[in-house]
Amino acid sequence: MHEAQDVKASMLEKGEAPLCNKCGSLVKPNIVFFGEVMPRLFSDMVHFDVAATDLVLVLGTSLKVAPVASVPDWVKSDVPRVLINREMAGTFSEDRDVFVEGDCDESVKKICKMVGWEEELDQLYSDTHSK
Repeated sequence: MHEAQDVKASMLEKGEAPLCNKCGSLVKPNIVFFGEVMPRLFSDMVHFDVAATDLVLVLGTSLKVAPVASVPDWVKSDVPRVLINREMAGTFSEDRDVFVEGDCDESVKKICKMVGWEEELDQLYSDTHSK
């Protein structure tokens, strides 16, 4: 794991892609880029996870990149689906689903306030930004 300030300094001050101090390869975030193969754990677990799902929350996406774009469609028809997004996406529809239109961060803050989770959200934000 690399410190954010070191990665930032490499990119902005030196104009270079950051390199791993241990192996010398490029540092990349812990995400899957477009065109990369999904981790094996995804394919091993997705069907179990979908079968156990009792609520689907989807935030900030066009739902255009497979295979993840299809995951909300794999849940049972009685499982509620909530899309928090600037626009309707994928197979979500106002007939079947809950659509919260707007900025994801602001929408989540509003929902947390409505259900009394403001303090927990503030603490979570504080914890993740103090590292």
